[in-house]
Amino acid sequence: MSKITQRGRAGLLACACDIDPPDETTPGVRVPALALIAASFSFSIVAQVLAFAVLPLAGAILAPSPAASTIPFVLMLIGAALASFPASVLPGKFGRRSSFALGASLGVAGAALGAWGIAAGQFAGLCLGAFWLGTAQGFGLFYRHAAASGTQAGARAITLVLGAASLAAIAAPAIIRVAQEVAGPLAPAAVLIGAGLAQLGVLTLALWLPAGIELAETERGWRGSDTRRFVVISVAAALAWLGMTWLMAGAPLLMAGCGLGLGAASSAISLHVLAMYAPAAAIGATGWRPREARTVGAGLALLALGCVAARFQTTAPGFDFTLIIAGCGWSLATLGATLWIHKRGAPPRLLLALHDFGLFSGAICGALLAGALA
Repeated sequence: MSKITQRGRAGLLACACDIDPPDETTPGVRVPALALIAASFSFSIVAQVLAFAVLPLAGAILAPSPAASTIPFVLMLIGAALASFPASVLPGKFGRRSSFALGASLGVAGAALGAWGIAAGQFAGLCLGAFWLGTAQGFGLFYRHAAASGTQAGARAITLVLGAASLAAIAAPAIIRVAQEVAGPLAPAAVLIGAGLAQLGVLTLALWLPAGIELAETERGWRGSDTRRFVVISVAAALAWLGMTWLMAGAPLLMAGCGLGLGAASSAISLHVLAMYAPAAAIGATGWRPREARTVGAGLALLALGCVAARFQTTAPGFDFTLIIAGCGWSLATLGATLWIHKRGAPPRLLLALHDFGLFSGAICGALLAGALA
């Protein structure tokens, strides 16, 4: 997809919230813009991890019945899935700055509403806030597509953006510890406030993105046979997201059944999140471009091994090891799928939206499966 910017053309829509005029620079992601995209994605994943940590617990406390305890978590994933479509279309209408700022704004509002719902004991407020947080995650996941350009440089940009999120494994547990020390019984609300601050960071960085508007509708080098392969690779990636979400939601319950406490579960999930993004960081640092289909296959195999092995663990080190294996598997599957769909150039925007929608749909199935097996 080429990126063309024009001024003064009749019918060209420009968003009033863009504080700069559309850029008139060469196509592609410039290095400063790539740094902003990577940092924004990292902040977005921090918010996601914090929400993942809080929503199941808060839902269990506030839900009117045990069956409704997973509703906030599932609503967040539904919001992310539905946001895949505007996240793919709006940059072409109003520019990256406006569209990503919109997504982050919804995340800030959702975190604030969710924190209020916890503090006030309002389950409906928690659910609505979780949904808005999910929409922000749908926009946040699209950062990896924004970094792509269909070239070798674009492939490395994808790996660097995904790898930047490994910082979430360090930041999120630290935020949770501070929230527990400062807020005491209201720690879940404080953690959601931390998620809101992370989304505020995304919003701030979005305002520094180039304000160019993508106008071209013709995608480069996309053939009919690519669409069939696209379906296969998207289904494989969705299976990876299903397994990842099932493991993240179910592992703490499995550990509790073995007599392991919150500290052990938190440590295991932190290692899992690190493993989800560290492989991409290593690949991006070396500049190596792996073969896409083999990377997805290897990732699914590792993830399946981790999910099966987790069912038979009884010690904290055992759970840590299996979660690391599964995290590496998810990383390879997601990275391989993203590299493949951008291999021949920019795919149609609708296919990008359907791809991300499929990923979050797999995550929803994983969350529901974890609840059914709990």
